[in-house]
Amino acid sequence: MSKAAGQPSTNSLSRVVDLLVEHRIKLDALEHVLKETNPLAHELYLGTIENLRAQKTAELKTVLTARLKSKDGDG
Repeated sequence: MSKAAGQPSTNSLSRVVDLLVEHRIKLDALEHVLKETNPLAHELYLGTIENLRAQKTAELKTVLTARLKSKDGDG
């Protein structure tokens, strides 16, 4: 692959990373405001985030297990 062909994807990846960092900073700031203004809602928020992380982990394990099983069946 030529350098020119790889350049747009590198720029796109860089823009995606920049957006992710920007949104993470905004979320951190909003979380801080929530913690200061409404500690109860902040605790609920943290619980929700924890549940979503656990759900994502479980879904990822399911997908990876299915991929491994299908790969074993192919080989």
